[in-house]
Amino acid sequence: MYIYFVGIKGVGMASLAVIAKQAGFEVCGSDIADEFITDKILQKEKIFFKTGFSSDNIERFLKGHLRDEVLVVSSAANGGFGNEECVWARENGFRIISHGQAVGEFMSGEIFGKKFKGVSVSGAHGKTTITALISTLLTLLDLDPSYTVGTSEIFPLGAGGHFGKGEYFIAEADEYLSEIKEDRKPKFLYQNPEVLIVNNIDFDHPDFYHNLDEVENAYLDFANQLGKNTLLIVNGDDERVRKIAEKAKKRMITYGVHASNNLVLSDFREFGLSSSFNVSFDKTDLGRFDLSLPGFHNAKNSLCAIAFLMEIGIPISKIREVMPKFLGTKRRLEMVGETKNGLKIMDDYAHHPEEIRKSLNALKEAFPDRKIITIFQPHTYSRTKSLLSEFIASFIDTNKLILLPTFASKRESSNSIMDEEILLEFNKIKKNVIGIEKFDNVIKYVQQNVNDKDHLVLTMGAGDVYEIGYQILKHDK
Repeated sequence: MYIYFVGIKGVGMASLAVIAKQAGFEVCGSDIADEFITDKILQKEKIFFKTGFSSDNIERFLKGHLRDEVLVVSSAANGGFGNEECVWARENGFRIISHGQAVGEFMSGEIFGKKFKGVSVSGAHGKTTITALISTLLTLLDLDPSYTVGTSEIFPLGAGGHFGKGEYFIAEADEYLSEIKEDRKPKFLYQNPEVLIVNNIDFDHPDFYHNLDEVENAYLDFANQLGKNTLLIVNGDDERVRKIAEKAKKRMITYGVHASNNLVLSDFREFGLSSSFNVSFDKTDLGRFDLSLPGFHNAKNSLCAIAFLMEIGIPISKIREVMPKFLGTKRRLEMVGETKNGLKIMDDYAHHPEEIRKSLNALKEAFPDRKIITIFQPHTYSRTKSLLSEFIASFIDTNKLILLPTFASKRESSNSIMDEEILLEFNKIKKNVIGIEKFDNVIKYVQQNVNDKDHLVLTMGAGDVYEIGYQILKHDK
């Protein structure tokens, strides 16, 4: 089997490429020249790709291969199915599917000649951490799962994708559209898991959904299309999630802080970048669990992992033993390094107000004696415009906010709001905000104003803002 990935350096695409390569397929792809956080992983896995998009790239790779032994996978970015490489493949009779379709096909296992037990992790927030956590715990328990996680690296496992010998396939289940024009079906509808985790429902992707009710309906469609024996593990504290689970009429395990849930978290305590908490199941005390991640939200996220492991028969003692060994993922409250003067530099992928609020609150609790300097790069003009007031309110726990120009999505056709307007609106309400356009000037500001042990710099956003932290450390040598 030969698989060609158009847009191979995106985190979701790269993880699938790694799975395919480890499964024994011949893999290649293409992407833009910009450096991605997945470059190192692709190189390590010896997955070669072409720089730029050209029909010559894909023609050379597919030349001489039979059509039924070739699959072309395309991301929604870079023109989607309209990308010239996809156009060439289609005109020459090769099968093209979207990233969402590919995740569904990989999860089914048919392409690999096996059958997986699929576990889909959905929700507006927390998908990556939960998917990585479950994948890590199963791996440490010698169950060797396959998984596709929306990050370049899982600590300590390595790449965000893996083809395992075990029976489980763990995947993020994304509610975003599959393809720009031809297939606007939510990605997760291509998955058919035996276990569906729904962590929360929130209004994101305003370029696709008009309102929160549409988002809720998409999740309901997902739950309803699954077999009657599917297990739903859901955040019972989220009213919309609970309503969907009840409408779907499937076996359900709920988790959260309210006493009405099956799994209940209590007595949360944070110790630097680690935490500890108590868990009960149906009123029975399961004892304390340690997690090597900060933040109440991460402790709560771990409940669905505990629920799943209990469901498949893992003893509580084993779960408690392996839980602290999960060290997080790339770009999720990641400790990047520390300067010679003691300035801590961290990075976080948060690009939605709810994610920003939770990440900043976790850092404030973890480092109460440090002033937090957040360098934020908004992601997509449509999201920023729709949620601008929520964005402004979400930075309550930062001492200084440096606002960068918006990192526009390649899927956006036009700017509905300008960066000057965004900064103006922030300054109307908050007095600790400055706008800096160029990365070099941000680095100079940090070097001159906050390079000491009393501060913590957090780069935040879904674009390339993380490069700033590494540049600060590079200049500090």
